[in-house]
Amino acid sequence: MNVRCLVVCPIATGGGVTEAFLTSLDMLSSHGVVPIAAVPHDFHFTERIVARGYDVHQIRHLARGGWVRLLQQSYALAATVRKVKPNIVVLNNGRHIRMLKRLVPGIPIVSIYHGGKVDRFMSSSRVITINDHQLEVLVSKGYPASKVVVVDNALPISSLPPYEAKVRKNSGSPVVGTLRLLEPAKGVDVLIEAIGILAKRGTRLKTRIGSSGSMEAKLKAQVAALGISDLVEFCGWVEDKAAYFSSLDIYVLPSRSEEWGIGIVEANAARLPVVATACLGPMRIVRPGATGLLVPPGDPAALANAIERLARDPVFAEKLASAAYNHCAESYLFPTIAPIFTREVLAVLEG
Repeated sequence: MNVRCLVVCPIATGGGVTEAFLTSLDMLSSHGVVPIAAVPHDFHFTERIVARGYDVHQIRHLARGGWVRLLQQSYALAATVRKVKPNIVVLNNGRHIRMLKRLVPGIPIVSIYHGGKVDRFMSSSRVITINDHQLEVLVSKGYPASKVVVVDNALPISSLPPYEAKVRKNSGSPVVGTLRLLEPAKGVDVLIEAIGILAKRGTRLKTRIGSSGSMEAKLKAQVAALGISDLVEFCGWVEDKAAYFSSLDIYVLPSRSEEWGIGIVEANAARLPVVATACLGPMRIVRPGATGLLVPPGDPAALANAIERLARDPVFAEKLASAAYNHCAESYLFPTIAPIFTREVLAVLEG
């Protein structure tokens, strides 16, 4: 009999966690597990789940915070578990673990630690983290080392063709871009400040900012105040990622904090050189000076210097892009990660 797995994602608006959740459904399915999705009622990507042929259960206000909401959400999740009767519950968040363990005892809960309060994850039957630091913190707090493992996120593609150098559309003035939710932790304001610094030096680089979020108006005001409105384009929510990455020459991940960084490997697969901040995720993915450049988080001057280095040295930028492309092909594609992820989820049933 196939294992039935209820996979819960409380994030409604998109971003790396949402993409990891959607890919996880396919990874489980590809190895004989029956994935069933539980998402907020206003989840923006339900059509993508239905198109894959998976059952979807929508829960009102699942993405909202607060203790009252937590009780409502947990009881609704417990009712869904009783209805679906899964063998395993996978939670892409730590918020509901304790309540769910009480309300539906006996159901193994695998939590995917994308970030958040570590204490919430201590009640999990098993934890999958996405960087080494998360694992170390869990174990230091007493969580059994045998029940926690690091598994990288996956690009939802099976292979990459042989590498070919990407020709810059304008070798003298490459296009810089980022694809981030416009939220404080994502550091898009730091990128804008860096572009302003470069403009003052006479290095005026066209910059494309993809996605949306709560800081959009503030970021547009910042661009205007720096006098670089002619350089910075806000592209809104990006549906066609391939076309977006194709329009860039340099990719920047300017986050103040980042647990993994799917944008990095997406850019690697698109043959782009990458500048990222030295957060937990990027430090796991990027080999400094070999597959990309790392700079301190929240440091626009350092970010400006790294961008300028790639802009002025296309040979070096090409070297980074090629090495990163090969590293991505070897380490982060669906066929590599899917069996690892599925094995670690199913491990919760052993014993």
